[in-house]
Amino acid sequence: LPALTDEVRARGKVVLTRSSGIPSSHPRSAHIAPATVAETTYTKHRRPFQRMEDGKTRRPASSEVFTISKFKPKSQSRAASIQSCLSVSGRASLGGYGYRAPKESEIRAAEKSDTAGIDKCWWVAVLAFVMSTMESSSSRCSGFLMVGIMEQMNVERGLASWPVSLLGSLMDCGGLLAGPLSELFTTVPVLIGGSVLAAIGIIASAFVPDVTWLTVTLGAVHGLGLGIVTTMLQVLISMYFERYRGAANGIMFSGSTVSAFIFPHLLLFFGNTYGFRGSLLLFGAVLMNLVALSLAFREPPWVRQERIKSRMGVEGVQRLSLSTPQADNRTNVSAVQAVLRSFGAVLKCAMMYVLVITWLVFSYNYDIYLSTMVDFAMDKGVSLEDAVSFITYTSITDLVGRVALPILTDRGFLERSTLMTLDYFLLSLCAVSLPFCDSYWTLLAAFLGVALFLGCAITMQSVLMAQYLGLEKLAVGYTVLGAFCGPALLGKASFVGFFRDALGSYNEMFWVLGSSSFFVSIIWVLVSLVDKKRARKWQPDITDMFTRPKT
Repeated sequence: LPALTDEVRARGKVVLTRSSGIPSSHPRSAHIAPATVAETTYTKHRRPFQRMEDGKTRRPASSEVFTISKFKPKSQSRAASIQSCLSVSGRASLGGYGYRAPKESEIRAAEKSDTAGIDKCWWVAVLAFVMSTMESSSSRCSGFLMVGIMEQMNVERGLASWPVSLLGSLMDCGGLLAGPLSELFTTVPVLIGGSVLAAIGIIASAFVPDVTWLTVTLGAVHGLGLGIVTTMLQVLISMYFERYRGAANGIMFSGSTVSAFIFPHLLLFFGNTYGFRGSLLLFGAVLMNLVALSLAFREPPWVRQERIKSRMGVEGVQRLSLSTPQADNRTNVSAVQAVLRSFGAVLKCAMMYVLVITWLVFSYNYDIYLSTMVDFAMDKGVSLEDAVSFITYTSITDLVGRVALPILTDRGFLERSTLMTLDYFLLSLCAVSLPFCDSYWTLLAAFLGVALFLGCAITMQSVLMAQYLGLEKLAVGYTVLGAFCGPALLGKASFVGFFRDALGSYNEMFWVLGSSSFFVSIIWVLVSLVDKKRARKWQPDITDMFTRPKT
């Protein structure tokens, strides 16, 4: 092998060396049949016979590994190094062991074997879109639910708001439970469990006797199930997409906007026809389709392989043949230890805290704009009918922001951190301009801009979580995100009440929200500068694979 390496360095050829695991001291190792095909040189070790218990001998099935390395020692361009597993077409015969050189198509296929499905499984994004449409229906119909609770249970607004408020809070905190469960049971089973909880919670709400039990079934059980579904869908999208992760997340999150056009009218029809309890029962039957859709998901094979490697006690696990006994000697790490290790890695990641601040500011902006848009417009002298039309118009720009703007990063026009900087900067401008708007058209323009940039922000949040945390720690990252942001988000009602009731105007509130968005844009400017500083052109050490000792 050293002589062959010297020849490669001198001639700059492509070398294929197949390793069969036979030590150099083995008597069979001297039987090497070199062959040359065009500019390709490779060697073959003949596999030894194995003696069975009955005294017979047999030759094991071929499972050799070719290592392909392309050498360009005198070129200034990036040297490429590929390691692939290629099956050898061999045959056992009386005259010896024959084989053929791998075809170019086989080499290309083996090179891409680990990532064959990345950015190609668009059916996953479509399924996630359908599930997101149904998952967002409860929050989009929160007004219908609150009115129905007041009429059915004969309670005041304060008590009637408890199930709806708890529903929204647990949807935001679904990652608290989803992250550890996905580490223990993988992503798809947790998604199925969340779908079951979401459907059972809303069906059980049709039979509860009072608002206390409704808070448990609708607020706790249903809300927790929806939070788990939301978190797991984001994790699955990040698994299947890398380059087009922004577009895929945009397709999924657009389901929330589409839900606003479908489910309020559907629940209104159910309520007028079958009453409030009947509408909840039929609504739960519709959400049972979440379970059926979740059964169609599968974790991609490259993620399953990485999970297995992460739970092994040895780093740098190499591909092994079926006949190699080395895989049985590795020390397994328990699932609980893997979860704790993931938590520790996430908490040590500085970008996790940037993402927490970003999500906290986004959540306050998004929920407060939706809840105060109509009231703020009426304070400015806009009629109720015109103010309600803002909801429809902003849903359109919200959809555009979720789907179209992230494509700019997928196509390479902008870096993801740069888009976040521009997005939150423009969001802050739209927010601080609202107090100065005094007509229908100026208010509409400002709210359209707010919806556009908030739609982009929610999509990019998921993309950046996957980019900076990695797929292995993504689910745990959502757990940490929920743990930090969940308690802070409980103060949204008090935040709005302070400005509207105590100060008598929303103007100061929008200035505070605009300032917080501007602060986030400054943070992402620093992140962008750090990313550019750390960016280095990858230059592999080509000869290292020949000189380093084998483990």
